[in-house]
Amino acid sequence: MAENKSLDYIVRGLQVLFATIIMGTDGYAIHVFRGHNDYVDAPVYGGDATLHVGVPAAWSFLMFCAVWTVLIVVFHFVEPGFTSRPMIGYVGITAEAVAVLSWLAGFIAVAVNVSTTSACSSGQNSCAALKASTAFGAFEWLLFMVTGIRTVMSFFNNQKRFRSS
Repeated sequence: MAENKSLDYIVRGLQVLFATIIMGTDGYAIHVFRGHNDYVDAPVYGGDATLHVGVPAAWSFLMFCAVWTVLIVVFHFVEPGFTSRPMIGYVGITAEAVAVLSWLAGFIAVAVNVSTTSACSSGQNSCAALKASTAFGAFEWLLFMVTGIRTVMSFFNNQKRFRSS
């Protein structure tokens, strides 16, 4: 994204800021939820059963997406030193594609999980933090759509420049 460095810095800065907010809100929601035991009557198994309900996997996946975002942003700030190697461009495109798909899957999974009654049961104070994480995750996905398109366009423009010289 060498065409407009100031826009690149602003968008990448927003990506890191939103990832930090998501790490905080999602981490808080995970901490507050803590898991609990459900006692169920299971006549098939010969009596009562105890099931441990842990933190939903979607919440942890959203945390992974936030950490992955920080790594991608660091990579894209180091990447300009290696512009003479086309393989670095492919790595950048792949990282952006993984980020776009991860954020899409992550915020949708948490949004679906928040809408269920088990994730936001009475006595759990994690719903507001999860809703904030979901909203920031959606904005993060939009930011990665912008940077992903710009990265692909920049890569192909550089490929044309390499071929013509």
